[in-house]
Amino acid sequence: MKENNLKGRVRYMDLLNDNDNDLKINVDEITSYKSFISNPQLIENKVLAVVKNDELMFYAVSPSLIKTISKANAKVAQIDEADHKKHKFIDILNEWLHQKSLLWTPRHLAEVQRRANKDLITFFRDDFVEDITSQDILDFIRRVESRNNFDITHRLYRDIHAVMRYAISIGVITHNIAEPLRGALLPNVVVNQKTITKKDLPTLLSQISLAKFSEGKIMNHAFQLLALTFLRAQELMGSSWSEVNFEEGIWIIPAERMKMRRPHTVHLTSQMVTVLEIIKANHFHPTYIFYDKKRDTAIKNERLINSLYKIGYKGKMTAHGFRALASTILNEEGFNPDVIEKQLAHIDSNSVRRAYNRAEYIEDRNKMMQWWSDFIVEQCPTFIETKQATLNL
Repeated sequence: MKENNLKGRVRYMDLLNDNDNDLKINVDEITSYKSFISNPQLIENKVLAVVKNDELMFYAVSPSLIKTISKANAKVAQIDEADHKKHKFIDILNEWLHQKSLLWTPRHLAEVQRRANKDLITFFRDDFVEDITSQDILDFIRRVESRNNFDITHRLYRDIHAVMRYAISIGVITHNIAEPLRGALLPNVVVNQKTITKKDLPTLLSQISLAKFSEGKIMNHAFQLLALTFLRAQELMGSSWSEVNFEEGIWIIPAERMKMRRPHTVHLTSQMVTVLEIIKANHFHPTYIFYDKKRDTAIKNERLINSLYKIGYKGKMTAHGFRALASTILNEEGFNPDVIEKQLAHIDSNSVRRAYNRAEYIEDRNKMMQWWSDFIVEQCPTFIETKQATLNL
């Protein structure tokens, strides 16, 4: 049969108009040009790839399939267009992290980013925020819980909840599908930081004063100030001399180095001044108070806990334990709880008390800090060295 006898029974894909050229079709069979010309019945309800000498000449489509193919591709196009308007979870997550980077410390931001990279992004990498369901989040939660790390599970849930809340704020979704799952999480039992009791304090201070740490005497001084100041380990070890004002008797930790992103003032006691002056005289660095010569930067705060382990306090005492112990003893001694919390740099949950000007507690904080420094020396008179006569400040 001649080729022109196929007219009306075959649609040549290379002759389709521009709109039809966008059609996406699947080839049912590959046939030779000779077979295609001689057997017109081959085209019925099929899409053929017609070849000659092993080279593709054209596609041939049964007219009955053209409308079906067009409708199917139109539906796919609508779905593609709808997806194009949606928002990938990973993009919303990154926007949220960028916003929080303006408020969080670099350390906290890095911790949340690490969690996201390990778990959130791995699980929700290709998902659109608009398509994620409560069941999807529950499946994710159960997967993390299977590792028996319930603290991380709760942290990741809070991260997802916050990302969804952010998505609502920018108009991507209308409600937080993570909210109903609060009760579905297995409980996370919080274990308090290990700390010694008041009666064990003299022994600990004595062991610290006698210890020979690998970093040298600078670590003994770090423990002295950790015990005296109530500062967190990272806040203490990252300190620079520019933060200390000897004339005014204050040590101001800037907001960017504080956990709560608020500047914090430590009122210098005579014992604190003594330790700082000894450090300045014997271990001075123009920037860092606790300088690591090997790494040319501040000593890592992890060295505090490692040093405690080395002197036998693993499982008994942590760097954070000094804060907990101070809080316990000062409350027992009858100091104003608001003053104690202020010196610990905690944010008061009472909005009225929180609104008070920080200057109202200056005198009380000065008295409390000096009492605490005197108390520490009473527990171990050798804990704080006397100022050396050779100081050259």
